Amino acid sequence: MDNLRQIFASSEPLLLFCVIGLGYLVGKFKYKGFSLGIAAVLFVGIIFGGWQPKGTAPFKIANELSEIGLILFVYVVGITSGAGFFESFRRRGIRFNFVVAIILLASSLFTFVVGRMMSLPFGQVAGVFCGSLTNTPALAALTEVISNSGVDNPADAAVGYSIAYPFGVICGILCFNYFFRLYKDKPREKQAAAAAGSAPVLKVNNFKITNPNLFNRAIGELNIRHNIGVMISRVRHGGRVIVPNKYTVLQENDIIVAVGSPNDMERAEKYFGEASDEKIETESQNIDMRRILVSSRDVAGKTIGELDLDRKFNATITRLRRADVEIVASPDMAIEMGDRLIVVMPSERAEAVAKYFGDSVRGLAEIDYTALTLGICLGVLFGMLPLPLPGGHKISLGFAGGPLIVGLVLGRMSRTGPFVWSMPLEVSQTLSHIGLLFFLAGVGVRSGGPFWNAISTTGWKLFFLGAGASLISTIATLFLIYYFAHGTAAQAMGAASGMQTQPATLTCAYDLSKSSDAYIAYATVYPFSMIGKIILAQLIFIIGKSLFGV
Repeated sequence: MDNLRQIFASSEPLLLFCVIGLGYLVGKFKYKGFSLGIAAVLFVGIIFGGWQPKGTAPFKIANELSEIGLILFVYVVGITSGAGFFESFRRRGIRFNFVVAIILLASSLFTFVVGRMMSLPFGQVAGVFCGSLTNTPALAALTEVISNSGVDNPADAAVGYSIAYPFGVICGILCFNYFFRLYKDKPREKQAAAAAGSAPVLKVNNFKITNPNLFNRAIGELNIRHNIGVMISRVRHGGRVIVPNKYTVLQENDIIVAVGSPNDMERAEKYFGEASDEKIETESQNIDMRRILVSSRDVAGKTIGELDLDRKFNATITRLRRADVEIVASPDMAIEMGDRLIVVMPSERAEAVAKYFGDSVRGLAEIDYTALTLGICLGVLFGMLPLPLPGGHKISLGFAGGPLIVGLVLGRMSRTGPFVWSMPLEVSQTLSHIGLLFFLAGVGVRSGGPFWNAISTTGWKLFFLGAGASLISTIATLFLIYYFAHGTAAQAMGAASGMQTQPATLTCAYDLSKSSDAYIAYATVYPFSMIGKIILAQLIFIIGKSLFGV
């Protein structure tokens, strides 16, 4: 064993990738729906870090590796969450995020006060806050702040996090099971289940124009996509089939092909006149319908209206598929790398349209490193800016918060001139995972020694503090979302998972409810919760040190 330890001690790269590989393997094991997931890398790192026989030096992984991993992770999270973050403040999302804001403030106050009563170091208290709400980026930002303070051990944060994290996940799963059993038979849940039965799977129907109000009027004038929710992909007038555009005039007895959800189709039938069983032959009319992959950076980030396909190619995008979700196209919808478009066009223009969008799987693997590094540089610079607090204190968002905020803004913008900030889902997931793995491995190894010391001294205090924070925040979120925000049980569990930023509890929420509402609620509060915890974790430490000096 001594020889094996010496091999690891002599090679940081070997140690780093061994911790990552073993941690990832451990994270895949599940027991009754519970698994550590990617956070297992942190715990394997702690085990390696605690492997220090007397007379030997602790293992080391360069802090710069962890910082690079952290920056990459949070920036990509911001890019991919940008559009959803700003959209989340619309409609019911305002109430959901308001509930999460109250819960996060209450949880941070509880952790602060009880941690002080237990005489715990505020580095560990803030770490418990991060662990009880299972938020790794908050831990990363906190670790950086403690390190910059120069007066506390940065490992304190990881110690508190590591002890509180497991119960944070288990608590969510247990609370969800009990909560769902209480509310699954309520009338609100039955209505939600009935609505889910007509899930928004897109349909393609034919209609005959018999409504006199539509005769001799242009499609653009009627604003059909906005008013009815369907997209017209083809029009047959007499014996001729055409690809419509906004200037196409509808006439009596025209047959149209419309794409939309089942509910939209019901409205469309009343609007156009009547449903039609007549088939529209496209092959003999030289009309082609193809699924095209967006891999060209020249079109990524532009809206469908800006592409002006009807003028350039006499083509129409009827729907697109993004992250396994199919959506009816609309002029104000921005195209992203990796989108799969259904395009209707004249057969002779099909190859030109495919070339215009790229239609290349290999093209998706190419990363715009100029945009990536420029965005990261802006994020790092923003994170370095000191933000003033009352009492003359200052706080910075650091390597975690700065790139996250900039990533959110750039992700919402999608592109600026020649710079395409958004990236394909496969690329963003790979980059964020690599970054997070590097960060967790480094923090875990450096925290191993302090962790095992804390277990034998203040470990029980840290555990009960974390357990209390997890229970209060989870239970309060479930009931406030259900009663105050008038959400369903699935939405309450999804929002609680988003408050925790925890995929494991989200999986449990979906398995119980079988409703996509859990995913939607999770995405609604996730970005706001992520930013809130990053800021609050730092404030717990800064205010605690300022007031009590411990």
